[in-house]
Amino acid sequence: MFVRKLMTMVLTLSSLTGMYFALEASAAEQGFGLITDQPGKAMRLWYDAPAPDSDLGWANASIPMGNGYMGINVFGGTERERIQITENSLYDWADKNSGLKRRGLNNFAEVYIDFDHSKTSNYKRGLNLNEGVSYVSYEQGGVQYAREYFTSYPDKVMVIRLSASKAGNLSFTLRPTIPFLGDGKSGSVSAKGDTVTLSGVMTYFNIQFEGLFKVIPRGGTMKAAESAITVSDADSVVILIAVGTNYEFDPQVFLTPEPSEKLKGFPDPHAKVSGYLAEASAKSYEELLANHQADYTELYDRVSLDLGAAEPVITTDELVDAYPDGPSSRYLEELAFQYGRYMLICSSRKGTLPPNLQGIWNVYARPPWSSQYLHDTNVQMAYAPAFCANLPELFESYADFFNVFVHQQRQYATEYVGKYNPSQLDPDGNNGWSGPFWTNPYNVTGKSPVAGFGTGSWIAQMFWDYYDYTRDEALLEDTVYPVMYEQANFVSRFVQEIDGALLAKPSSSPEQKLRDTVGTTFDQQMFYENHHNTLTAAKILGRSDNRLKLYEKQLPLLDPIQIGKSGQIKEFRQEEFYCDAHKSLDPHHRHTSMLLGEYPGQLINDTTPAWLDAVQTTLTLRTRKSHIGWARAERIAFWARVHDGNEAYLFFQDLLAGNLLHNLFNDHRGGPLFQADANYGVTAGVVELLMQSQDYVVSPLPALPSAWPDGSYRGLLARGNFEVAAQWSNGQARQLEVVSKVGGPLALRYPNVAKAVIKTAEGQTVNFVAQGTDQVRIETAKGQTYVVTDIPACTPVAAPTELEIAKDLKTQLGLTWTGSADAASYNLYRAVGNAPDYEQIASGVTDTRFAYKASDLKQLEQITFKVTAVRADGRESDSGPTVVRLLP
Repeated sequence: MFVRKLMTMVLTLSSLTGMYFALEASAAEQGFGLITDQPGKAMRLWYDAPAPDSDLGWANASIPMGNGYMGINVFGGTERERIQITENSLYDWADKNSGLKRRGLNNFAEVYIDFDHSKTSNYKRGLNLNEGVSYVSYEQGGVQYAREYFTSYPDKVMVIRLSASKAGNLSFTLRPTIPFLGDGKSGSVSAKGDTVTLSGVMTYFNIQFEGLFKVIPRGGTMKAAESAITVSDADSVVILIAVGTNYEFDPQVFLTPEPSEKLKGFPDPHAKVSGYLAEASAKSYEELLANHQADYTELYDRVSLDLGAAEPVITTDELVDAYPDGPSSRYLEELAFQYGRYMLICSSRKGTLPPNLQGIWNVYARPPWSSQYLHDTNVQMAYAPAFCANLPELFESYADFFNVFVHQQRQYATEYVGKYNPSQLDPDGNNGWSGPFWTNPYNVTGKSPVAGFGTGSWIAQMFWDYYDYTRDEALLEDTVYPVMYEQANFVSRFVQEIDGALLAKPSSSPEQKLRDTVGTTFDQQMFYENHHNTLTAAKILGRSDNRLKLYEKQLPLLDPIQIGKSGQIKEFRQEEFYCDAHKSLDPHHRHTSMLLGEYPGQLINDTTPAWLDAVQTTLTLRTRKSHIGWARAERIAFWARVHDGNEAYLFFQDLLAGNLLHNLFNDHRGGPLFQADANYGVTAGVVELLMQSQDYVVSPLPALPSAWPDGSYRGLLARGNFEVAAQWSNGQARQLEVVSKVGGPLALRYPNVAKAVIKTAEGQTVNFVAQGTDQVRIETAKGQTYVVTDIPACTPVAAPTELEIAKDLKTQLGLTWTGSADAASYNLYRAVGNAPDYEQIASGVTDTRFAYKASDLKQLEQITFKVTAVRADGRESDSGPTVVRLLP
């Protein structure tokens, strides 16, 4: 954790252990199997009753599905099935549109299938996450009825198969309907032959929409009447559903001010939607299912997590209600992790709009916050698992959307540079792009006092992560670098020199009530991260663009971290002690925006231990009082990054016990009020417990909670495009695996890893450089798997506690602390002011008190002191208490 002199030596496995000589052995011959070859664990939700046919039932109990083109909620009724459809471009608005629930994303369709089965038994419905298929089954009158549902991205349709165990026993009426007609929405439904057509217009943006429902029976008869199709006495039936609007990814949408003209000239959706349906109906059900599963499982199967839980015999609603005390609580934790990945696969696919606050699922005419895109944490949280949970290509949905609305943001950038720092304005309009707060498919805002311009650099950071986790240099050149460079262009013109630093003015920390101030940590950290990433990308690409030298000069002046008198990372520059900048500030606020440089950023990491300790102090002061789902998800990751897995796990438990609905949707703050961001965020948070790489050192199990003593995972993605797997028992890693997807140097950190056996999957000896006992460096080959076994167990050193300044004589301090039972001696450190790292001031201290003398004590306004324990074997505690000394 601290700056140490590392002994570096080139070792081979044989010289390290003396165990292996000329003969090589494969993984199988060595007696261990590869974790990466193990099948994924079965993950499913299941219930013994349909979801109630109500808005509450939709939020709490319906099964969500999706393929980017549509979001689906299946209720599973027996008398009447209800299938609710969302299409993310079907949007309403009003000139005065405020409040929690307001015009925005609209409910596309309510589809009913009337079975009139009222005397059923053995009912079951569920969702198989491994296959992306949901189902319903039950018996009536001696007949077994079954339904399967899936939403296919490659074929752009929803597919439903209905069947009966006895021939000629399947009868029903299909009735698609248009909800909320008459309030800015018109339309009609008609049936002809084997197809029901649903079409209409949302008037505010003049959105034309259409849905087609094709019925393909096997046996029996079929009759179309007005707006429904009735099937009688069939053996089985397949129903295909395709939907769409005349929305297109075109800058015209955002650059046209008149709402009704935004989609002018775009074609009616009929040809598109009917084309989807025609192509799908030319394939058999088996072909459609195979296409769907080939696409879905290629994404989903990349990652598996097993915490040792058996599949529960109780239903999922009972599982949720019993948490955390139920016998299957570990299974719910596994399920919540994979459910976030499932939801992202459903809601973020290339060629479709990205997930909004509600993902791709909305039943209302006036959804919460209009189902918009909020860029002060919600969008970024949606995409956090895309990278670390090995779904990076799902970010393309947002990247395409951004490249449409950024044209408007360039205009805003010119406006704001001219308004706030006119001396830096480029009169030709080359002023980069400014960050938005909220966006919807039709509008993007200018400046908002709710959040500072750091939102733009946070967006750019997502693009950097897309490269950093894939290491695709063509992607960096064509997609990522232009976004970052332009954002840095805006920032470089917007910031002003104030007190020797380059600060944002005006500046706001997201959703705090102290607004339009100067140099909030949110803005400064985000600006710093993007400047740094832009310069790094330029070096990789060999670029020499004309503003790069300016960015390099500006970088240290962006002053991203200020340490306050409580030892906290300040949120506001005028803050001294924690949260004292203004009486309106909430010390337990859901947003913790001053810590974004720690997560999801890279600025604060193990190479900046003083800052990392300040993060922990800040988190402790923030407390666990916020009940907001996404805030709890974010705190999991924050605490994991300071390597406190047990504290992170408390927030994980809080979220699962307090925010999960029966269908695992996140209840934002009660109501219920569904918001999807916590579902995505909890997945990313769990990854941080199991694997980290923010400092370009792959670190398996860096914050493992004691509640997970045994387990395994595979497929987590680290920066550098390394796939990581781990298996552990009794809290100790037994086997680690790293797949090098693109080659290049691998830095791997785990206690005693340099004393372990490291081979390729084929059993070849691996040469590596040991950096101390806990870190190795390997020059990897593309496609090769590196297997680490026989890792000597490491017992952590218990840290001392309660460091205090007992006496302050201006040039001499008396430091005291409560000792550690493991300590043979203690090390003491200090960090001056805002320093990111500690300097060692004493070692080999055997008492629990120390008199520290230094001539500069009477000049230094603020010093953070820290003490750690050193065991007889030389290992140092990973943490230790701190205390802040302020100049008397």
